[in-house]
Amino acid sequence: MLIAGIVMILAGIFCVANSSAAFLSVAFIVGAVLLIIGLCEIVIGRRADFVRNETGIGLSKDGVRSFIVGLVVISGQITDDTVALMLFGLYLTFEGVFSFKTDWLDVRHASRDQRINMTVSVLMLLLGIYMLFNMLLLRLPVIMLIGLFLILMGFRRFLQSFKIEYIRPSFITGNEEKLQEAQEEEKRALAKAKEGIREQKAAQRRIKKIEEDIEAEESLKMDAKMRKIEREEEEKLAEN
Repeated sequence: MLIAGIVMILAGIFCVANSSAAFLSVAFIVGAVLLIIGLCEIVIGRRADFVRNETGIGLSKDGVRSFIVGLVVISGQITDDTVALMLFGLYLTFEGVFSFKTDWLDVRHASRDQRINMTVSVLMLLLGIYMLFNMLLLRLPVIMLIGLFLILMGFRRFLQSFKIEYIRPSFITGNEEKLQEAQEEEKRALAKAKEGIREQKAAQRRIKKIEEDIEAEESLKMDAKMRKIEREEEEKLAEN
């Protein structure tokens, strides 16, 4: 999945670099890349677990969709640049909509990975919508837009590759592997605990600094009040 994502990004860069070419001249490359990524998603989707990461990705369904579009392109069914732009624009728009999650809207409490995924999904959605109206707007080169389409799609697959957890058959997973997995989980938990302790200490230092500032302010207020009282007493004595 990682390699397939990188290949897709490289194909997108190639298309952007050759943005003046006609779609038919790069159709085989685009179709082949979509076929490869589709097959990878279908195979990996049957042996991967996304439940623990709560990504909710239907990888097999994405693979079928990519495979069908790749098959249509590589078989020469798309011969017109405008038709190709509409096809990939709709594909990218749906991809951006389906990959977006309402939980990401809480930006203040979202994790770093959630913010990255949200940014990618928003870019996919915006680029997909723009591709549908390119002929009415800036009329950017079709191959350049398709290259950007491949780059965003490949980058999303690249991010997904780090969230895949392989489901090992139970008769293969022995006690040694279970022990190793438990030890790795312990290390991850310990790293999180250390990070929590560091954050707690940082918060305690901030609290102490604020308390010291408050004490200093109170001391200044008290000094000012005492000086005022002394001045008033001196004025009374002077009047007497």
